Formats: sequence, structure tokens, C-alpha cells
Amino acid sequence: MLTPPGKDLPMPTELALSAYRPLPGKAEELQAFFAEELATLRRRGHVTGRPAPVIRTAAAEFLVVLEWASDHAVGDAHEDREILALWERKAQLAEYISPSELAGSDVPFARWTIVADV
Repeated sequence: MLTPPGKDLPMPTELALSAYRPLPGKAEELQAFFAEELATLRRRGHVTGRPAPVIRTAAAEFLVVLEWASDHAVGDAHEDREILALWERKAQLAEYISPSELAGSDVPFARWTIVADV
């Protein structure tokens, strides 16, 4: 939605693209984990209530698109013990990769399947 002239702009937020390659045998557990992770990030005030699509590539990699709640939310999350414990669990489920490594990302207008909105 565009802001009318003369109106204050809302506080800007940032989208984050997080990409993962599941460890062998962990794809289903990782996909389920994203719902718990996003619910916790929201409850702790780090991300907005905007639905976060979870995308799965043909190579069974995942991309999660989330919106940080503020310009300091990333830093706050990295100091939050509850979030850090979640991320330690996630490291046992997946390898963190760059979104550019996702299968199919080498073309303009890359397309993947949305498997969940969390």
C-alpha cells in the first residue's frame, strides 16, 4: 500500500531470505521445525506477524522468507537465549546455505513450491 503524500511512513522493516539444505533424513523434521521457530520468534517480538512462506526446491532444499520486526530485531534475536537454543537445534537438522545455492536459483524469476505459510 502506498503512503499518501504528507503522511508519515511506517517504520521500515527488512525481509530475510534463509536457505537450508537438510541433513540426510532430516527434511520432514526441518520443515516441521520452521513453524515452531517462527512462532517463537514472533512471541519474543523479533519478527512480524506477516505469514512466512516456506519454499521447497526440487532438490529438497528450503527457503524461508520472514520479516524482522525492527532494525534491531536481528541483533536482539542473536542475544536471546531461547532463540539461540532453537538455532542450535536447527543446526542439527540442516546446513545453512546462501539463497543463490538453491536448486533453480540460477535463472531470472526463479520459481519454487510453497509448502507452508507459517
